[in-house]
Amino acid sequence: MSTGQMTLLDGVVGVAPGLLLLERTRSLVAADLHLGYEEVVGGALPLWSTAEQLETLARLTRALEVRELILLGDVLHGTRMSAQAARRIRMGLSRIASEGCAIVLVAGNHEGRSRGVPVLGETVESVHRDGWHLLHGDRPLARAGRAVIGHLHPSLHLGGLVSAPVFLYSERLVVLPALTPYSPGLSVLGDSCAHALRAWVDHPAALRVAAVTEGRITAFHTLGALRVALRVSRK
Repeated sequence: MSTGQMTLLDGVVGVAPGLLLLERTRSLVAADLHLGYEEVVGGALPLWSTAEQLETLARLTRALEVRELILLGDVLHGTRMSAQAARRIRMGLSRIASEGCAIVLVAGNHEGRSRGVPVLGETVESVHRDGWHLLHGDRPLARAGRAVIGHLHPSLHLGGLVSAPVFLYSERLVVLPALTPYSPGLSVLGDSCAHALRAWVDHPAALRVAAVTEGRITAFHTLGALRVALRVSRK
């Protein structure tokens, strides 16, 4: 099945280009935007990705009529940016809030609880919505229960330099893809991803996979089955 929206679990909908809609509380969740990337790496690039990502967030919050937007950490790529870049980020988020959508900012490892305050204002460590514990994911919590995380930038490498961001999900864990256009992501077929996932679930291979390509979401089977299928196809 392939579409711009896909029900992953009961009350949990994947939305292209890689966000999550929690239907009961009408919460839209996005992870790893890394806003201001161009400024943080030296200002040699135009700040195109920041404007584009903020516009995507504004468009989807309106279209989906959500109550709140939850940004699940690494909202910023870093905190050393020009005043102009910081102002553009604040204005973009303020515009969304001014249209009646609350914004909840979860701290990630890139901005932390304190370093991002001059740009973002106050952040939180985590929030609970719809029976899920939403947090960045850089520090696994033994008692997180059902968790929604980002941080891992999961992706499916399609060959060469081409990769597709993916959702990994089960009844216990949902891993969101990164919204930044600058990261190829962590290959879900690699050992590094499996190792990272074991901090959250005992059997990463049982997680289901849904890839985002060209504004559509395509569901696969489990991560284990996908590995087997691709191993066979490459022989």
